[in-house]
Amino acid sequence: MKLLVGEAGLQRYIDHPRLQKPSLAFAGFIENLSDYRLQVIGKTELHFLETRTPEQQHIDVNAVFDLRLAGVVITRGLTPPPLILEAAKRTDTPLIQTDLDSSSFMTHMTVFLSHALAPVAYQHGVYMDVYGIGVILLGESGIGKSEIGLELITRGHRLIADDMVQLVRQTPSVLVGQSPESLRYHMEIRGLGILDIRNIFGAAGITDTKRVRLIVNLIRWSEFKEEQRFNSEDMMELHGVVLPVVNLPIRPGRSMAVLIELAARSQLLRLRGINSTLNFTQALQQRIQDGN
Repeated sequence: MKLLVGEAGLQRYIDHPRLQKPSLAFAGFIENLSDYRLQVIGKTELHFLETRTPEQQHIDVNAVFDLRLAGVVITRGLTPPPLILEAAKRTDTPLIQTDLDSSSFMTHMTVFLSHALAPVAYQHGVYMDVYGIGVILLGESGIGKSEIGLELITRGHRLIADDMVQLVRQTPSVLVGQSPESLRYHMEIRGLGILDIRNIFGAAGITDTKRVRLIVNLIRWSEFKEEQRFNSEDMMELHGVVLPVVNLPIRPGRSMAVLIELAARSQLLRLRGINSTLNFTQALQQRIQDGN
């Protein structure tokens, strides 16, 4: 991308990943043209503009650029006509040139903007890659989340974030977690201080990002309710995305790392359409109905 004119307008906001082509705007209909989206002008738009009278071209182009657009991109390496260059200069609108054709540019830029504009939130917890799925450990402060995460690392799993997890909602149903840059690859273990997991365990002990697939809510044994014992279908909304949650009670002697591994394996089966608890319950009900 090459900036032709309009450097003063580079601080304008883009608030949506979807791009627009001002085809109808060059015909005089600018009602639905958004000044907070990138506008893409290609060969078709320029050819249509040439079919208008010089007076109409002047009216239509100025009407579009008077909206103070976030930016305008000319594709295929085309040279914009002087009328567009003058309108961009007058309104301080960034006018950008790319060698890509319109469809390719719009595809790549939409993907880029979808990531750049995705809502970001922060969640206290420990985030791990367990058997290839993102598992976020939640629980009150001091309950042992980091120690459990460290045990999982020693068992071959990978740390993504400790203490604070940065969550990006890439789509309405996809939540991706990573570590804030300042905390990346580090863990705090009471009594040991801050540990550099990358240096201690090597590249096999860390990874940068993963889609959140499972929430493990760590609770004290005394607070665990009997009705939660067989409930494997609990869901929790985390920053706008509904995710499966497993409530695991903690008490001395329980191997929490092993239990979390089993929870992750069970979630992998569910993602493939296999629900062990549901299958067992259905088989038991069938045996009762059959009198066995």
